[in-house]
Amino acid sequence: MTTQRRARHTLVLATAGLLLAGCAAQPGTAGSIDGERITQNELEDATSDYVALTGQETEPVVVLNTLLAAEVLPPIAAEYGYAMSDGEIEALYAEQAASLGAEVPADGYSDAFIDLGRYLFVYSEVAASPDAQAVFDEFTAAMGDADIVVNPRYGEVNAEGVIEPTSHDWLAGTTEQQ
Repeated sequence: MTTQRRARHTLVLATAGLLLAGCAAQPGTAGSIDGERITQNELEDATSDYVALTGQETEPVVVLNTLLAAEVLPPIAAEYGYAMSDGEIEALYAEQAASLGAEVPADGYSDAFIDLGRYLFVYSEVAASPDAQAVFDEFTAAMGDADIVVNPRYGEVNAEGVIEPTSHDWLAGTTEQQ
């Protein structure tokens, strides 16, 4: 191989390595939207806080979808006058905990669960408003345009910005022996 050809191959390999490294998610990342990272720990905290408050099991992919959407809807809703502070979210969670007979954690809810609540409570407020159509149209467009990356363990993002679980044929399921 000539020196010039070898140099070209080295350059191609180095460039490919840099591109692949730039595409790789940071370790511990569950997903990101427009550069805002949601860590695996944040996802786990929000999921466990949800289960503790409601007593209902949920799939982490559902919580991750909501946390991603929580980066988009609240700022759009705020432009229309629908916004909630962390304190308001915590008060609404406290009301829910009281009505469900659940305990509010002594150290409070995780920041990720507050974000999840901001999305859920603002969504409810907007849905009951005369601005609902405009807000949700803008939200849907923004989710479709967002740069969303998710850890492949949760699935793939569709054109609307929603995670769709993927099945892996190479994974063997377990069957119950009779």
